[in-house]
Amino acid sequence: MNIIFNPQKMTISDRLRKRIETKFESGLGKYLKHYQEDLKVASLSVEKVSRSGYEIKFDMNLPGCPINIKDTHKVLLDGIIRVRDKAQRQVQKYLEKLRRY
Repeated sequence: MNIIFNPQKMTISDRLRKRIETKFESGLGKYLKHYQEDLKVASLSVEKVSRSGYEIKFDMNLPGCPINIKDTHKVLLDGIIRVRDKAQRQVQKYLEKLRRY
């Protein structure tokens, strides 16, 4: 899975990038293993907001199902895990919908 990072008002270290990629690969990779690599592209935008912590936006376009998630959390990694879980639920719904046809 290829994740494009868009940090705003902050920088993300290489170590954190690798950790985020492994989190998304372990969570979403098992559901998207039958898709081509060029379809498994996601955009992750992280912005530091002064009082509420971090604002995280995740965008991914699967055929017939755009996944757009926006969340805020005080701890960056916990917010990313929460966004990953929401994306995982949406992908599961999408795949169940495809299986019914």
